[in-house]
Amino acid sequence: MAERLVMSLRRWALEFAGRGWPVYPLRPGAKRPDWHRKDRCPQAGRCANGHVTPEQMASTDPELIERAWAATPWNIAIFPGPAGMLGIDCDQPKPGQTGGGDPDGWTQLHHLAAERGGPLPDTFTVTTPGGGRHLLYTVPPGCVLRSTVKHIASNVDTRGWGGYLVGAGSLRPDGAYELLDDTIPVPLPGWLVQANVEHASTAISEPREKAIVAPSSYAAKALQDETDRVRREPPGRRNKVLSTAAYALGQLVGAGLLDEHLARTELQAAVAAWGDTASLGKDHGVIETSLRAGAANKRRIKPRGHRAA
Repeated sequence: MAERLVMSLRRWALEFAGRGWPVYPLRPGAKRPDWHRKDRCPQAGRCANGHVTPEQMASTDPELIERAWAATPWNIAIFPGPAGMLGIDCDQPKPGQTGGGDPDGWTQLHHLAAERGGPLPDTFTVTTPGGGRHLLYTVPPGCVLRSTVKHIASNVDTRGWGGYLVGAGSLRPDGAYELLDDTIPVPLPGWLVQANVEHASTAISEPREKAIVAPSSYAAKALQDETDRVRREPPGRRNKVLSTAAYALGQLVGAGLLDEHLARTELQAAVAAWGDTASLGKDHGVIETSLRAGAANKRRIKPRGHRAA
């Protein structure tokens, strides 16, 4: 039984890689990677410094994938951003969380399409154990879209750069991720491109485990200022500017004033504006390292109304 499961997951991982979709192992029976376990990385010999993310380590190399899924039933993460795609994650409402009383994400997506007068074409689709759907679309050439959480709608997330979708064939205790539509991913409709990027700098990011309130005006302005500084920086000092900006935002993350996922994805979007795709992996490593360093030295903010004695 275990051997058949390993073989099945390996076949799925190779299938996705053969389509040019980078994959990375997730914990067996779960949807999270072990971020610091190099033996779970398809590129185990190439990530020894620890300053890389699963997105950077994800691979389409069949030899690396064969090795990674040789004996353990890792679930599968697919990274749409590096593959030139955007994933749409339609969730079921979760009682007790923001949007818990709203329609499910699939219904919300259809409502948005009707409101904006745009099509919602059939595309590659996977159903999730919780009753949701994952859709994959290709993005226009030269368009770099980041991941968002509850930005398009309360039960709709997107997965571009900085995010991943759990692939078909993966298992959880409550069920399986199953292929619903094997259509080759079709182009992302223009209205969905617009919905993904509009007001992106003020999007609220909410990890699944807990609700995160919108950043304060102070934190939102700091986020805008730092990412604008990164975006405008000409070649020559970009690495230094990115490092200091990520460190400053990391301090706000450590102080609980800014959501880490929001800071990370906004920085990645600013880097993407440089148009230097060859250095994206290195730049994302700088972001991760500097965010962690800043969070470890959190900003001390005086409460409003506090006056020095």
